[in-house]
Amino acid sequence: MKKNNFLNQLRYSAFWALDAAKGGKIKTDLTDIEHSFSLDSFELLRKKNEVPLRKLLDNAANHSLYYTNLKDYETLSDFPVVNKNIVKSNLDNLLIRHPGNGKLHTIFTSGSTGTPFTIKQTQRKRNRNTADTLFFAKRAGFTLGDKLLYVRLWSKNLKKGKIPSFLQNIEQIDVEELETGNIKHLLKKLQNDKSPKGWLGYPSALEKICDYLDSIKSKPLDCNIKSIIGMSENLPRHVRSRMWYYFNTPMVSRYSNFENGIIAQQDMDSEYFVINWASYIVEILDFEKDEPAKNGELGRIVVTDLYNHATPMIRYDTGDVGIMSTVSTHPFPILEEVDGRKTDILMNTDGEMISPYAFMGILPKFSEINQVQYLQTGQKEYTIKLNVDSNFCKQKEKEFLKVFTSLVGNSAEVTVHYVNEIPLLNSKKRRITRNLLAEEQKKQKETSTTI
Repeated sequence: MKKNNFLNQLRYSAFWALDAAKGGKIKTDLTDIEHSFSLDSFELLRKKNEVPLRKLLDNAANHSLYYTNLKDYETLSDFPVVNKNIVKSNLDNLLIRHPGNGKLHTIFTSGSTGTPFTIKQTQRKRNRNTADTLFFAKRAGFTLGDKLLYVRLWSKNLKKGKIPSFLQNIEQIDVEELETGNIKHLLKKLQNDKSPKGWLGYPSALEKICDYLDSIKSKPLDCNIKSIIGMSENLPRHVRSRMWYYFNTPMVSRYSNFENGIIAQQDMDSEYFVINWASYIVEILDFEKDEPAKNGELGRIVVTDLYNHATPMIRYDTGDVGIMSTVSTHPFPILEEVDGRKTDILMNTDGEMISPYAFMGILPKFSEINQVQYLQTGQKEYTIKLNVDSNFCKQKEKEFLKVFTSLVGNSAEVTVHYVNEIPLLNSKKRRITRNLLAEEQKKQKETSTTI
């Protein structure tokens, strides 16, 4: 125990010593982020953000071919909304060619559905992302130097070698290896290691660990877990509560993407998402036009990344949807909900959107269901894929469908398919809802735009 604590402290000290040797840039950014969140009014924050925002927009207007007609811009709203397809099609023209940028870093993601996406970032942006990560990890209870139990798909290009993983104190847990035997071995290992630790991973993968603990009727484990962060997927309430129960610490959900970084994160004592206003300007826009959605209504999440001056992400439509509102407990606007991609949102029979959280809320009522996926195939047609145990009888199915139709409408035509496994995406994440009708409409729109 003492040895582990010594090593953790050594990692902590070594990180900041290295940063100091390079000019203390991450420390400076972290201090700046902390200052932003210490402000007690959104107006003060907006005034503070005006400096990096103006610098970004000036650089884009004067040094990017894509924005060359915006040299006389007045506000952020003068800039067009862009999305992933626009960025991919205009990478060279978007690039800010400024001598002060220095060496640029190329980042690549295959995307959840296997669609590749590449952008460039400045070192300044990478430093800011590191500072954001440290700030939000601390809000979730994680301390730099603690062991990080990182559960994700560890592809060859992402997997860290033994030395980097030791230095960063990362336990790389591959979602493809989360079988019963491996989970049992992992939990035994964690109980024998009394050093402070934190979970970071896909909620669907962490749910598999909870399922195993449920199956053996386990009591809470003494693993010295200090933080639990779910990422890349919606976090169902029943997963959050079970992780909290088994590992004795609150779980939070993080909203981030590969091309930007951490956009928002839940606090340990709330369900809403605290927006990272220190590094981004976030807008919620109407689904049909590039105008603000009404306060409290679902809309497109559009972000402006204040610190990437290479491939500028100005008014970038993330493809995700959410609700922005205000609460008395936080001085800045928050995200009341982050509901994933528009093609993950099901519509009821009247054409109104339903939050995926509503469908997630069905599961705790039916413990016989191992996996579920809700598909919308038409305006009033739905298919439900169910992986169930032997106790799920016809009466249970009838009760389940009654709850489902109460959400989508009694005129819904519902088909149930029983399956042995619901396949994951290429990224090994799981989508609990999928709107095939919206996917087809999106594909047709993109095809007609290309033509």
